[in-house]
Amino acid sequence: MSKPKKHTNEIGKYLREISVVVIGVAITLSASYWITNRNEKRDMSLYLDAIKLEFEENIKAIDQYTESLRGSVGYADYLQSHDKKLLNVDTISSYAYDWGNVSVFKFKTNAFDMFKNSNFMRLMKDRELLLTVWNAYAELEGLRLELNDCTQIKKEEIRKEIQMFSDGTPHIPMYNFYLSNIPYKMLYNSDETSKILKESLEKLEKALKNK
Repeated sequence: MSKPKKHTNEIGKYLREISVVVIGVAITLSASYWITNRNEKRDMSLYLDAIKLEFEENIKAIDQYTESLRGSVGYADYLQSHDKKLLNVDTISSYAYDWGNVSVFKFKTNAFDMFKNSNFMRLMKDRELLLTVWNAYAELEGLRLELNDCTQIKKEEIRKEIQMFSDGTPHIPMYNFYLSNIPYKMLYNSDETSKILKESLEKLEKALKNK
């Protein structure tokens, strides 16, 4: 065999070997990318499912809290719709639980906190949905702060009530507090936050259904 022909055969053999290696690497990389992409989609769905369940629990918590406020607003309506001299003692007594009740609003953020601390938030392609989820939790935090402030004011008024009761001072329970807009503000903010969360949950459910 002539040297040129032998040299050509060696080059061909070398190129075939290189081609096999290149093809093998390409297949490996493609398979790795496919597996990684599949795992990322699976994990993303798991995070979003957890946030969906957390939304549902938080909506339930808000609605329960809102319901606990309705009696207080009923007492406020009664005081504000009657002349102070015409208020009925028995009617006032029927609202005793409501004007003296202090409910504490609590919500959960564990699923969202885990999502924020993961690398998956940056991988979420639906930026509008991400903004919707983020805003919903911001609304929850805003409601918590607002209700905490109102609750502290109510607790202080109740403390004054206890003092007046112990002194035997005749008065209409929590009169000034319930003549303010605070009970209405608490109920309104709770209702509005509940609506926002329900709208956000609907968008999240739709996104999960279309995946």
